[in-house]
Amino acid sequence: MSILLTKEGYKEYKQQIEKEKQKILEAGLIKREANEQAPGDGWHDNFLHEDATRLEKGAMHNIKTLVEKEKDIKIVNKHNKEDCVDIDDNLLIEFIYDVDDKETEELKLVGNYLPKDNEITLNSPLGKAIYNKKIGSTVDYKVNGKKINVNILKKL
Repeated sequence: MSILLTKEGYKEYKQQIEKEKQKILEAGLIKREANEQAPGDGWHDNFLHEDATRLEKGAMHNIKTLVEKEKDIKIVNKHNKEDCVDIDDNLLIEFIYDVDDKETEELKLVGNYLPKDNEITLNSPLGKAIYNKKIGSTVDYKVNGKKINVNILKKL
């Protein structure tokens, strides 16, 4: 399954790997300090050492996962079609949960790895459903097995 990112999103992805590497270095420093503070304790009696080991193992797992997924990354660029949803578009979206249950939200579709508030990524269920779709169209997507209809009202 492809992971769609912009060039900036790919940079964020690589930065996330570097952050995890930094966590491993920090864990090593903490372990060394913990061992110096309690030289007679074995690693199993040194809680600071144990916490640092957990941090280190978590970071190593995250790096492994990120590196494995990196082969699935596909860099995408704006297509600049005014009548279709594009990367970095601010949109007015109507969510239709039921006949009498509708909600309108302003969202921005982004190609980032980590979205901010009111942003959705190309890789989210909603992002996949609306990307490249015509403004004014109705699409659907699923979340936790529940189908949600969405009207793409307009670009803002």
